[in-house]
Amino acid sequence: MFGTNLVVGPQIKAQIRLLRQRVPADFLQRDMDDLGCGDGKITVLLKEVFQPRKLRGFDIHPALIRRARQKGIEAEIANLDEEMPRGELAVMWGVLHHLKNKEHCLRRISENYTLAFIREPVKNRAIKGLEMGQPLIKEEIEDLIKKYLPSAQYFYYGHCIFVFYRGSGKSTA
Repeated sequence: MFGTNLVVGPQIKAQIRLLRQRVPADFLQRDMDDLGCGDGKITVLLKEVFQPRKLRGFDIHPALIRRARQKGIEAEIANLDEEMPRGELAVMWGVLHHLKNKEHCLRRISENYTLAFIREPVKNRAIKGLEMGQPLIKEEIEDLIKKYLPSAQYFYYGHCIFVFYRGSGKSTA
């Protein structure tokens, strides 16, 4: 089952510290949806970074939704391959590579949200087996970003890409 990391290890903690330093000011204190919140461990850390006015979590697994709710997260069941909530700020931490239709997901994020932050592992051709799901190689993830989130800015840290997207304001939260 996804979203069940037993420990938030040093790599994740370093990524959260870096995110805290690099998050743009206009991404702070928004209504935030954590798309693929899992059991809420990372959601709680992302809440500290983004300081949202309101926070909702979405995940496909009912057991993980229950665990996220136990952490105080307003969480709902959603299959991101089929449905996409609407809101102000979408946050997706290590979820895109688990979805069947990544293109559809990114297009819907651009349609339904004015801001988005995405952190994804990037597959290193030399290293296999570090992530469940199907991480993309650098060129694949960059092509998807350029096509579906064309105004996005991104950077790499370790084996992950961090993406900040500012949309056209089409969302109606």
